[in-house]
Amino acid sequence: MRTIEEKCKLIAQLDTKTVYSFMESVISIDKYVRVAKDYGYTHLAMMDIDNLYGAFDFLEVTKKYGIHPLLGLEMNVLIDDKDLNLRFLALSSVGYQQLMKLSTAKMQGEKTWSILSQYLEDIAVIVPYFDGLDSLNLGCDYYIGVYPETLASEFHHPILPLYRVNAFESRDREVLQVLTAIKENLPLREVPLRSRQDVFISASSLEKLFQERFPQALENLEKLISGISYDLDTSLKLPRFNPARPAVEELRERAERGLAQKGLTGKEYQVRLDQELAVIHDMGFDDYFLVVWDLLRFGRSNGYYMGMGRGSAVGSLVSYALDITGIDPVQKNLIFERFLNRERYTMPDIDIDIPDIYRPDFIRYVGNKYGSKHAAQIVTFSTFGAKQALRDVLKRFGVPEYELSAITKKISFRDNLKSAYEGNLQFRQQINSKLEYQKAFEIACKIEGYPRQTSVHAAGVVISDQDLTNYIPLKHGDEIPLTQYDAHGVEASGLLKMDFLGLRNLTFVQKMQELLAETEGIHIKIEEIDLEDKETLALFASGNTKGIFQFEQPGAIRLLKRVQPVCFEDVVATTSLNRPGASDYINNFVARKHGQEEVTVLDPVLEDILAPTYGIMLYQEQVMQVAQRFAGFSLGKADILRRAMGKKDASAMHEMRASFIQGSLDAGHTREKAEQVFDVMEKFAGYGFNRSHAYAYSALAFQLAYFKTHYPAIFYQVMLNSANSDYLTDALEAGFEVAPLSINTIPYHDKIANKSIYLGLKSIKGVSNDLALWIIENRPYSNIEDFIAKLPENYLKLPLLEPLVKVGLFDSFEKNRQKVFNNLDNLFEFAKVLGSLFGDTIYSWQESEDWTEQEKFYMEQELLGVGVSKHPLQAIASKAIYPITPIGNLSENSHSIILVEIQKIKVIRTKKGENMAFLQVDDSKKKLDVTLFSDLYRQVGNDVKEGGFYYIKGKVQSRDGRLQMIAQEIREAVAERFWIQVKNHDSDQEMSRILDQYKGPIPVIIRYEEEQKTIVSPHYFVSKSTELEEKLGEIVMKTIYR
Repeated sequence: MRTIEEKCKLIAQLDTKTVYSFMESVISIDKYVRVAKDYGYTHLAMMDIDNLYGAFDFLEVTKKYGIHPLLGLEMNVLIDDKDLNLRFLALSSVGYQQLMKLSTAKMQGEKTWSILSQYLEDIAVIVPYFDGLDSLNLGCDYYIGVYPETLASEFHHPILPLYRVNAFESRDREVLQVLTAIKENLPLREVPLRSRQDVFISASSLEKLFQERFPQALENLEKLISGISYDLDTSLKLPRFNPARPAVEELRERAERGLAQKGLTGKEYQVRLDQELAVIHDMGFDDYFLVVWDLLRFGRSNGYYMGMGRGSAVGSLVSYALDITGIDPVQKNLIFERFLNRERYTMPDIDIDIPDIYRPDFIRYVGNKYGSKHAAQIVTFSTFGAKQALRDVLKRFGVPEYELSAITKKISFRDNLKSAYEGNLQFRQQINSKLEYQKAFEIACKIEGYPRQTSVHAAGVVISDQDLTNYIPLKHGDEIPLTQYDAHGVEASGLLKMDFLGLRNLTFVQKMQELLAETEGIHIKIEEIDLEDKETLALFASGNTKGIFQFEQPGAIRLLKRVQPVCFEDVVATTSLNRPGASDYINNFVARKHGQEEVTVLDPVLEDILAPTYGIMLYQEQVMQVAQRFAGFSLGKADILRRAMGKKDASAMHEMRASFIQGSLDAGHTREKAEQVFDVMEKFAGYGFNRSHAYAYSALAFQLAYFKTHYPAIFYQVMLNSANSDYLTDALEAGFEVAPLSINTIPYHDKIANKSIYLGLKSIKGVSNDLALWIIENRPYSNIEDFIAKLPENYLKLPLLEPLVKVGLFDSFEKNRQKVFNNLDNLFEFAKVLGSLFGDTIYSWQESEDWTEQEKFYMEQELLGVGVSKHPLQAIASKAIYPITPIGNLSENSHSIILVEIQKIKVIRTKKGENMAFLQVDDSKKKLDVTLFSDLYRQVGNDVKEGGFYYIKGKVQSRDGRLQMIAQEIREAVAERFWIQVKNHDSDQEMSRILDQYKGPIPVIIRYEEEQKTIVSPHYFVSKSTELEEKLGEIVMKTIYR
């Protein structure tokens, strides 16, 4: 029997590929280390192909499980133009650094051994055994890697045991086969099942594999790995801004100059500036502020609008003085300690907003200023989501696209595969309907969550004045290199990560400023727009905020209408209320603002802090100020309390509670009152919004709204060319009209002039860029034949010209669009046969009936995003008898009336054997699903028809993230009205009796002449009948249908 000592021989699994060797392995790092612990390993390696994507994660997870990590790489290199497969193992912290440089070089395209071999200090090179290895000269020492199946021979270099692992169990071979098929984009049947096992085995099993034939390999391994450890430098490594001058001097000089230029030389400002600069210097962040200042200076010097700042940095006077932010924190009572304080050592996180179209310029500037080894964008890993995993696997199984979509569309974006299977009966039945679906589902569950490929972090950039590869590995990137570690790995390595956020809204507002200057000669400085402009505040109060950053959604619009902002502070409060948690206090806030509820403040001493928000703690800063005022906390300590409350950190809060109560007692308050105040703070801190951030982003919203209010044509022209058709609908509601489209005048981009919107060729779905440009270059056209004659032959295709006809581009030559469409094929033939003579020939047109206005409307809507022809619903809506809500403005849990066309009716039987129906309806702009339960269906089921127009009243609910309506009443909608003119109310009863006999869909409108009053009858709807008119003729002055 073997002794314990013998069993404890030091052994490590070296040659492991993890899921970061994309599609080559099913070894996820956490499970790998967990299983290794159970398998008796004390040392464990990973050697992915070329990359170190998973290395930082591996170092953290091995530390958690108490296992010694060994970091390595597998790589193919070129030696004398021959491809050689090698393994590398880092033997120390220096070796780890060299490994990062080695991987960086390879991932940036370097393959030549003479260059790669300069990075071998403290690295063990392992050459897997092959015939002819004896003659190999690497120019350095190396080990020979032997596999269990390697033939024993005389080796001229020390040997090490290599056992390749990329699976946990033999069943994983099927998963690997599918992953290979996905990677190579091949059907599964064309990918052979791997014969090699490559399965992770226990330490004792691994030892047994090599013990008999290669005992020396095990001894060499033990010697090699026994001393390996990595000591990572995680200290903060902020870049120096200007090595020639102390940053503390330069920062003070620039900040004081900035304040002087703004005319802010008062004592209050100087004291605050001194305090902030002292904190910044003590915490070692002088250089950081100068780096950020320089980046914003670059943007502004190029004419980019950089916004008002974002996040808690807006509370810093130094940031304002340097023009990093655009809000005066002293005037607006914003708190620096929420951003930075000595009692909480964290990086000052200043995110930089830039117009999204200029983000690449910024990235290039950083690369040029700091150098390619000193700046990089940050990698992210795209993983297999639930839908993607199942779709990819089913596709390899040969399932056709229509089946694929039918299955995967049942998975909601919130679901993973397991929750979709358990929670959705239809999905479960579909998966269980075929064996291949079950098999595919089982494999998809295994690969869900695996990394699939790298992407670029939307905002993150890392900057260092040291060579980045001393701390992290890099790879090739587009503008500048890309890190191999994700954001967590970068920050945990002590490097400065900055977020450069490309914001569309900054682009919009800058384009509006430029277009206004260009077309009307009006030059506006965006940052100087008056944030108390009365007309713009009125726009917010009306809820007319489509296209306005943060205020576009129905919930925000409804809230604005309730709050009725009269000053900018109200706009800031509204954006802060419009989020989970805070919404619990909307009713109190609105009632108190409008004087319908008494404003109560926890304690008179807190009045000035809470008065601006009517006694409600809306902002995180108020929580901090209350702790300072009531319990004598420093703002730094108050910030720690806010964070503990926000994160619901129970132990920290327990400690803080005792401290708060003691401080309150010392300040002369009662214990009872102190506990009450703490409880209220705790409740609010969980969702309280960062007021500095709310201020800056509300300012950006206000700037957009200012253009919408004062220069609507400029606003809509920018929005139409930058965004979707929602803004077209909004522009139409604002009184703009879509001008008729004509092939001879249509522009390329959308344009607005004299309250008319000229939609451009680029807005028509299915029209290619080159065709659009050809149309513009070859104008004018005298008729359709002339257009077809000039058209190059490669454009003489029905699908290319169909959109042009359907949106009415040839209406000026021939109003009947269906006739033009039906003649196109013949016109093409004539053009091909007659060539240039075609334009002079008289073509004999075949007649056709035209499409209806409704059909034209839907074709336009499909191709332009909006119907230009008159939809019958619009005529009804203009004289609607009820207050109707457009589908696009519906919000959850509201009761509304919609005016719609029913496009589809699906009737089903309930468990009780009764009928109910699901309707798909459309209000000419948006679609909605409506449910008719059996009680209502019993009353109206025979009357509702597909294609009919109806008023539907009901409750709006949300299901799977989409709104739907539960109908409570439904009534046919018609454009016609039945008008009755009477002298007075004398014959009301008789009139009611007659109207009762002629029920129908037409609303009744009664005009009482003596009172000069017109009413829409809420009870009577009649059919069209001459008999009805005759009967009423005896008792009323006049009747008319119109």
